[in-house]
Amino acid sequence: RSKGAGQRQRERHTAQPEWGREPGRLVLCVGAGSQDSWVLLWGEGWEPGLLGSLEGGGAAGRGAEPEEDQRENLEAPDQLADAWVSPDGALAKRVLQPGAGLDKPTLGALCQVFLEAPPGASLGYPADRWAPLELGEGDGAWDGLVDACLETMVPGERAELRAPGGAVLRLHLASFAPAPEPWQLDPAEKWALALRHKERGSERYRAGEVGAASRRYARALQLAIAAGPAPPAPEQARLRADLHANLAACQLRLGQPAHAARNGTKALALRPQHTKARYRRGLARAAMNDLEGAAEDFRGVLAAEPGNTAACRELQRVRQRARERDACLARAMNKLFS
Repeated sequence: RSKGAGQRQRERHTAQPEWGREPGRLVLCVGAGSQDSWVLLWGEGWEPGLLGSLEGGGAAGRGAEPEEDQRENLEAPDQLADAWVSPDGALAKRVLQPGAGLDKPTLGALCQVFLEAPPGASLGYPADRWAPLELGEGDGAWDGLVDACLETMVPGERAELRAPGGAVLRLHLASFAPAPEPWQLDPAEKWALALRHKERGSERYRAGEVGAASRRYARALQLAIAAGPAPPAPEQARLRADLHANLAACQLRLGQPAHAARNGTKALALRPQHTKARYRRGLARAAMNDLEGAAEDFRGVLAAEPGNTAACRELQRVRQRARERDACLARAMNKLFS
């Protein structure tokens, strides 16, 4: 008897076939399948065979051989061979020629690379010729993608890099000289590198290249944290606070208010009197609709710098948004209880 969908769903978990095998006899086993009921036939010297569906029948039910499993004939999903996609989905890499070895370059490694770039690509690295490049030193819009791709390659490898928008860049890594590990550098070398990255980040920020500046500040911050003691000395704490505040400024312009707020908080933990960090955290909180927290930050800036016109302007905007929010909430409550 044909079963309804609900009954089949219940029996799927409860009904089990009753197996049996006696010489010279046929045993009929009935159970509930995912689509309809099914029947198995087992006899002496027989292998279990599917007779057919009780609901609608079919070729198997008429004694025909079971159909060949067609799963092997199904086409595989459309995906590139040897493809690698970055966790954030920013780029996809296809291996054109495998390399040799297991070692891969890291930030600071000196790589011998041939880049084939599309016309108009924003690259700080040299393109369309063999050239040495230091991984992490490029400031162009594409250079961060090149760095991420090279960090997945081994010597001798050729790869095709696909970025959002369908643009294609081909890379051939011939060899690389590994960069010193952070633990191999003494604190003075780490501080010198951190200062260099900070200066380059400030140059990129003034030039309007916010993404490149953000990468520079992040790299400088990593080195500064690795170089300094815990808790840091006053001069080191000042530099780290400035880097957190600068990174927050970049993240605000990149539309990342949550990250900007966290970096503002870290800067203030190192230097509570850092008014730029407090102001930028106020902007980030306002962007996340934390109006009370934003107003608190702007009031703190004005307490330290009463003539700060930017903080005064933003405080007025936040207060106006809070009044509009409260009025909207009051109207909604009146409608609810009227």
